[in-house]
Amino acid sequence: MASSSCLDESQLRNLKAQYEAQNASAAASQIQALVDCINALKIKVGILGARGAGVSTLIQALLDKPRRVSDPWAYFQETPEPTKQLVMHVHPTYPNLTLCDLPGFEVSEKPAAYLKRLGDLSKYSCFVVVVAGNLADTHLQILKALKQKGKMFLLARTKVDLDLHTAERRLRFKFNPCQQLRVIRKELRETLAKNGMDTKRVFLVSGLETEKYEFTCFEDSLEGEVLSLKRSYDGDLEDLKVVSQKKTKELYNICQSGSLAEVPGVICSALGEPSQIRLDVAVIGEVGCGKSSLVNALRGVAAGEPGAAPTGVTGTTTKATAYPLPLVPYLYLWDLPGVGVMEEDVSHLDLSHYDFFLLVASERYKHAHSCLARAIAAAGKDAFFIRSKIDVDMETRPGSQPIPKEELQEKVRKNCIEALKKDGILSPQVFLVSSLMHEAYDLPLLQEALSHNAPDLKRRALKRTIPTVLSRLVRRKSKVLMKDVWMKALQNCLYCVEKPNPDVAENLMTTITSFCIDLGLDEESLERTARVTGKAHQLLQAQIRSSFAKPLDSKYMLSLITKPASLSSWAWSYVPYLGRGTNLEREISFESTYGVLKQVVVELSEDAERVLCMALVEE
Repeated sequence: MASSSCLDESQLRNLKAQYEAQNASAAASQIQALVDCINALKIKVGILGARGAGVSTLIQALLDKPRRVSDPWAYFQETPEPTKQLVMHVHPTYPNLTLCDLPGFEVSEKPAAYLKRLGDLSKYSCFVVVVAGNLADTHLQILKALKQKGKMFLLARTKVDLDLHTAERRLRFKFNPCQQLRVIRKELRETLAKNGMDTKRVFLVSGLETEKYEFTCFEDSLEGEVLSLKRSYDGDLEDLKVVSQKKTKELYNICQSGSLAEVPGVICSALGEPSQIRLDVAVIGEVGCGKSSLVNALRGVAAGEPGAAPTGVTGTTTKATAYPLPLVPYLYLWDLPGVGVMEEDVSHLDLSHYDFFLLVASERYKHAHSCLARAIAAAGKDAFFIRSKIDVDMETRPGSQPIPKEELQEKVRKNCIEALKKDGILSPQVFLVSSLMHEAYDLPLLQEALSHNAPDLKRRALKRTIPTVLSRLVRRKSKVLMKDVWMKALQNCLYCVEKPNPDVAENLMTTITSFCIDLGLDEESLERTARVTGKAHQLLQAQIRSSFAKPLDSKYMLSLITKPASLSSWAWSYVPYLGRGTNLEREISFESTYGVLKQVVVELSEDAERVLCMALVEE
């Protein structure tokens, strides 16, 4: 068969010419029909927005070509050239999908004039409207025009990373990224609702940080609308900072060229070697309670030394800063800005970025500490309670009756434990420390507790992120497989042209079997996963729901990718003598073959994620 590693329309036409030269008219007509079908499946998505909204950057992200600048300073100095005319980009994974970078509009430009500039909108299957701030009147008029023409649209709210950065500088310790994103989304949806627009297709994205926010959901929704790929990947895909760079590279290499059956072995090895897992410990408390001094004391660094956390008699920490703890590799102490004494101040905190907490109090247990303890417990995290500046409490005050230090320490500890239990902390651990008198109180015990508990805390931190890790890995693998779908479908159809009775169904089943192996769904892979994780083979097998992962029947597969004989051919077959040569064989449909293989990858990917979650997450 002709080489089909990079077949395109021009090569198919050359192949057609070869058959015509050989007087193979039937084969030539089949090639022409294939070309016509390929052209009929081509889809255009119009992507538009105001100039400077980040349309081109978003398109590059969809093409999996993130913008990179060698000189960071030049990145802030350069001004990207605005799109002045239509620029079309063929999607690298889906050759039939073209992303059209439409000319941007000025906010002051009249919508009617802009729509006239765009020309015929009927040639686009759907639109992506890119907004970098609030919805202006021009945006709303364009959206209404698209709605009137019956065009579906997605609204991509870009540059949310810049919005969050600005909000963090403005709100400081009250900054909560999740809450800030909710505010942005709520404002957009309320504006759309007031103007009678669909509010469900709003996505908050960053073209420069595609692993964060809602870029994955946006991409899935776009593919679902234009390619009928209904996929659902849960979770916010944050950076895999918990896993070491070596393990991350190993996992990504598996996605590129290996089988997902190798993933459980890599993750189990990481759990077995927790020293390479990152652990983020937040040091949290009220302003001036001694958090920075505690960080320095735990690290064995004196105030004012290079690398020490800044300290003072007033609050000096204005931004969350990480400091490595030499006692435990890959453990970072995060010195957080002090929180206020109001319950509202605590509600603004985002605790999701940290794995463990040191809750610091320099005075008696108060309402603010209670709010923090309950917030940490509600987030499913654990904490040590640190009673700082205990040396000050141990000093005998004038006129007071002296109490033995041991008795006083025990009284303070008991009060803290009772208060923590009332707030739902079942087995609270309390440490009485002095950042100035390291050896006098519980600081050595705190260091020992952190060192002793670190391996278990690291394993728990990794286990919490495993669903997100698996979701991202399966998605990467599915995109790698999807790149082959178009070509595999084309190859199957060309087999029918070059061979009189090709076993197309068998070829298709072989392709599906290879997808099962790549996604770790074949019997051998399931047995390997069960052996590595200790889960029963039957439990893993039960997670597979797609019929394509089970033994397939060639007649059934053939029925999925063929179209019935035409009515005229069927009628002629009954005409005596004249109908004897009529071909009643069902023709292989490129559209059906392509659609089946796309659906195979989607269904098997969802099964693969369920299998991996059962193997590594479910207890």
